[in-house]
Amino acid sequence: MLPVFRILNHAMLVLMLTAFASDAMAQERPAPAFDRWRPKAGAYAEPGKNFESSCDEGNDMEIGEKSVSGPEWSCDFKRITDLGPGSLKVEMVCSDYNLAQNLNPRDSNWDREFNEVMFIKRIDGVTISVQKSLNGKLKDPPWRAAYCPLKTQRALAEATLQAKVEAKQKAEQDKQKAEQDRALKEAHPRDGVYAVAGATFEDRCAKFNDTIIAFSEKSVTTASNICKIHNTRVQLPDTVRIDASCTLQAASGPETVSVQDPNTIQDRENLMFKKIDDKSVLLWIINNGHFTGDGRKLSYCSDQVQRAYAAQRKASKQTRN
Repeated sequence: MLPVFRILNHAMLVLMLTAFASDAMAQERPAPAFDRWRPKAGAYAEPGKNFESSCDEGNDMEIGEKSVSGPEWSCDFKRITDLGPGSLKVEMVCSDYNLAQNLNPRDSNWDREFNEVMFIKRIDGVTISVQKSLNGKLKDPPWRAAYCPLKTQRALAEATLQAKVEAKQKAEQDKQKAEQDRALKEAHPRDGVYAVAGATFEDRCAKFNDTIIAFSEKSVTTASNICKIHNTRVQLPDTVRIDASCTLQAASGPETVSVQDPNTIQDRENLMFKKIDDKSVLLWIINNGHFTGDGRKLSYCSDQVQRAYAAQRKASKQTRN
């Protein structure tokens, strides 16, 4: 009997150890993973009798791949945390016009950003529960949002695509304009006081009575004309043609040359600068349908003269004001 008893005890011990091992393995197994659910991108509105009209008139909320927006607020996702099956916590950076205005009506910076959080839960295939914080606090209870009908989603998709096309076109136009502005800036003589080089150069500079170029103020004052610039065009990388209205200065001498009225010229361009280098340019004036001679070669006056002229201009503006 003794050997049989020992065999039974041994068998029971093996069964007990096996059971303990099974329990331990069960406890060490990771919890079953749930599906990484995400709400469908598109337009949502609160379900009810006004559901379709709310969808058609602009909807209550629009969910994108990495953003969500509503009336006068929009948020970019920072982090999405899965809380459980069909349940999300979304951390966001938001712009909220009304919130910014209500917090500080005296602050004109209504484009400020807020750190917000949104909890989203799946109710069924088309309906979700949404709770969004306001200025970081969950003040409002959750509300239901239903996925808008297909016609609304199509209209939204078309509008989004059109907006992207227009944004791309605008970006291309802005790029072209920036390139044109850069070319124009490179071709433009720099603003300041100029005079014809020679024995009287310093004297003419000091008296500011030769040529003043001020593209920033849309004006050019030559030895004999005061001109208001209407338009400029870069003809070559170093040449600028100008449409300007000019009048003879009162103290002009016998050798003065009047600038032709742009209304009598087909392209309206009656002045032309050719940039030689950063400190010298050639100036041509159209008179009787032709550019005069080989142009006047003008040199940029000294920094001391430029400072003196700037001080005079500043004092003159203060006096007028």
